[in-house]
Amino acid sequence: MRVAVVGGGISGLAAAWDLRQLADVTVFEPNRLGGCILTTEFDGHPVDEGADAFLTRVPEALELCEELGLQDELVAPAVGASAVWINGGLKRLPDGLVLGAPSDLRGLIRSRILSPLGVARAGLDLVLPRRRPAAGLSVRELIADRFGTQVADRLVDPLVGGIHAGWTGELGAAEVTPQLVAASERARSLILGLRRLPKGKGGPIFMAPRLGLGRMVDVLVRLLGESGVRFLADEVELVRTVPGGQVVVEPSPDRFDAAVVATPPRRTAELLRTGVTVDGLTRVPTASVVLLTASLKDPLPPALNGFLVPRGERRLMTACSFASNKWPHWADPGKSVVRMSAGRHGDLRAFELDDDDLADRLLGELGQALGTTLAPTATRVSRWPDVFPQYLPGHASLVTAVEKSVSELHPGVALAGSTYRGSGIPACIASGRRAAQLVARAAAPAG
Repeated sequence: MRVAVVGGGISGLAAAWDLRQLADVTVFEPNRLGGCILTTEFDGHPVDEGADAFLTRVPEALELCEELGLQDELVAPAVGASAVWINGGLKRLPDGLVLGAPSDLRGLIRSRILSPLGVARAGLDLVLPRRRPAAGLSVRELIADRFGTQVADRLVDPLVGGIHAGWTGELGAAEVTPQLVAASERARSLILGLRRLPKGKGGPIFMAPRLGLGRMVDVLVRLLGESGVRFLADEVELVRTVPGGQVVVEPSPDRFDAAVVATPPRRTAELLRTGVTVDGLTRVPTASVVLLTASLKDPLPPALNGFLVPRGERRLMTACSFASNKWPHWADPGKSVVRMSAGRHGDLRAFELDDDDLADRLLGELGQALGTTLAPTATRVSRWPDVFPQYLPGHASLVTAVEKSVSELHPGVALAGSTYRGSGIPACIASGRRAAQLVARAAAPAG
């Protein structure tokens, strides 16, 4: 069996990994392998330019690391507490938050993130009549209905909106916060429902290889090559099925029994060019982000891994990671490393600035948050255009229609990537593995 994998991000590489012993696999990737995972040297240490850890409470990334023999290289963040920049100061996030939604009003009161009126409105969740979430509800609508707008805008949106580089007023509740929807269905109160959610197994919530997430990609690519997987730097122009069931990946002269297409939504639409697939994928909006990494001689607030910036603060920065607090091996003694992000859906201000102006703006804002003037010893700007698909209400139905269209019009072709069922690293790995299973079944000889 011959299988083409179009797209060499973590989803495509995961698909190739699962197919390597079942098929002759060719990966087409004209750019760098690894997609949004990239670790490069910064100020003498390997420092991630994109994501810097994966979630452990869903198993796919942890399992892949174990299969790659990386389990002994995994480390957890040294600190776990975060803050929010509100009204000119950093206020520590209270314990008991689930995606920013409170399960404990006492911690919310002590945090002083909300006004007294805002806390009182959040407490009404305990006495308001039960209301089942309506279909098509946004995250903000779900939270504001139960807790009021301050919880929605000062806690949930900075966290959930930051994760997806979007606005919770647009993101679908069922699509991006199924835990909150499930909690609202478990009890008359969302607070009580959050308390009834299944508890995790304990242990670190996030982990990463000590040498950065790029280490996972490097080992994966090396082992794939050793198993016979081919990597071609060819730009694919079209993926189509021909009579007899074979798949053509133009301009390659080869014929394949199946293909996994693991590219961004608009690129996938360009490659397939037909039917509901194109219409659906072109309707998935995307967001762009910029990440500034800076090395400082200034000490960072201890015991914090960073802070979030609510949209209402009207800053360019959306979040700041105190990277060397999280990962002490990222900096030499006497130095600190921070990573500041900017950009969300509908906000391209960071892309309109050159690197120097962007660094000045973000470092100026960080200095205001910390109450000091910063003089970095090194900076690095990483730009990530159109990398965050926005899961709007109805996204799951759209994905179902797209996949049905692909199965009918392009037998032997499966889709993978962050566009479909989750944008985190574990979700992307799961997407690639699911696509591998689909094409393996489709292309397997009868009997």
